[in-house]
Amino acid sequence: MGIKRLRYWLGSLTGQVILVALGVLLLIQLVGIQIYRMEREETLGLVNSRFTLQRLIAVTRLLNQSPPGLHAEILRASRSETLHLHLGESGPEPGDRSGNFERIVRGKLDYPDRLNIYISAESSQGLTDWAPREHRRHPHPPRRPDIRLRGAIELDDGRWLSFTSLSDRDVPGWSARAILSFIVLAALLTGLMIWLLQRTIRPLKKLARQAERLGRGDKAEPITESGPSEIRDTLSAFNRMQDRLDRFVSDRTRMLAAISHDLRTPITTLQLRCEFLPEGEDKQKIQLGLKRMEQMLNATLQFAREDGLAEPVRDLDLPSLLQSLCDDLQDNGHQVSLEEQAPVIYRGRPTALRRALQNLLDNGVKYGGTVEVRLQVEPKQVHISIRDFGPGIPVAQLEEVFKPFTRLDSARNLDDGSIGLGLAIARTLIHQHGGTLVLDNHPEGGLLVSVQLPR
Repeated sequence: MGIKRLRYWLGSLTGQVILVALGVLLLIQLVGIQIYRMEREETLGLVNSRFTLQRLIAVTRLLNQSPPGLHAEILRASRSETLHLHLGESGPEPGDRSGNFERIVRGKLDYPDRLNIYISAESSQGLTDWAPREHRRHPHPPRRPDIRLRGAIELDDGRWLSFTSLSDRDVPGWSARAILSFIVLAALLTGLMIWLLQRTIRPLKKLARQAERLGRGDKAEPITESGPSEIRDTLSAFNRMQDRLDRFVSDRTRMLAAISHDLRTPITTLQLRCEFLPEGEDKQKIQLGLKRMEQMLNATLQFAREDGLAEPVRDLDLPSLLQSLCDDLQDNGHQVSLEEQAPVIYRGRPTALRRALQNLLDNGVKYGGTVEVRLQVEPKQVHISIRDFGPGIPVAQLEEVFKPFTRLDSARNLDDGSIGLGLAIARTLIHQHGGTLVLDNHPEGGLLVSVQLPR
């Protein structure tokens, strides 16, 4: 159930939008942290470079003012993990130079232009070739840091103070506080989006339920038009469509009932006139034809009236309904058996559903003798199969029998007084419940009627 629910949630609009939003939030967070790290590193680099220059200026002044015997102690006290100092007799090879930093040092030390100051501002891995060897043997060397500044300053005694300033690579990444803030932000965003999407999707769910009820012929009130403007326009269009369909069905039913009712008057007149005809074969044929026409009109009028009643939908015990129909046929001497799979409460129109199943069972016992009925309950639908053991129907005419007033002379008797509306009425009533009615010839003989009703 958990996996199915997860798949359903991932397939829903809410789940997909939330996943996209969380993905975008994570991407923004990663990009933001990377930008922060770059800006922080650049800012710290500038601050550390200024601090390094101030420290170099102080060390240079101290070396120029102190005796040579103290220079080693001064250098040892002035070194750090990020600043390497070394006194040498020769300076470095002139390379890329930073005039800005050199002007700062020259101005602070008040050096004349004849004295040499070489400062290079660059970023490269490792130490330079002229970096002090004692620094390369540092007991705790930094792990391949970047060089921010390097260069040399000529002292008053002609020696060179060589220096290398390393960058601090300890840039924070995903700390516990950053992860906690991301979780809180994601939770707030998820909650807000769930509320917003549910408010948007709720009218669409109502629309889906209303469309399902409309497909099953259930008369329902118009949907309340709520939500965003696009959703309201959709609901308004659906309400108008539902109203037009109701008017169309009502007008068609009334027209069919009116035509059937009006045709009874001329038929009655013809029957009266036929009574004055001399006895003979022609009179019998005319009376038989008028009787058939009257039967057809009565059946059509009855169907139109029942269709226009708009029977309310309610819960019914489908196995009990089938059992009562089978019991009635058994009481009349027919061989009818019912195989139930499981009990089911079905929501539909009891009278209409009874009439549809009654027509199907009557056809089965009339043309096939023995009838077997089977009820199968599935998660999303109810399947009713009715099998008789008659001659069946030619494959090419399996759909023709659903047309009103259609009879198959080669497969059915004509001495039963039927007019060919039974299957048409049954399929119409099944369609009104949102189901399907299909005929097929059983492989072992006879006709198999399959009725599928949505749960």
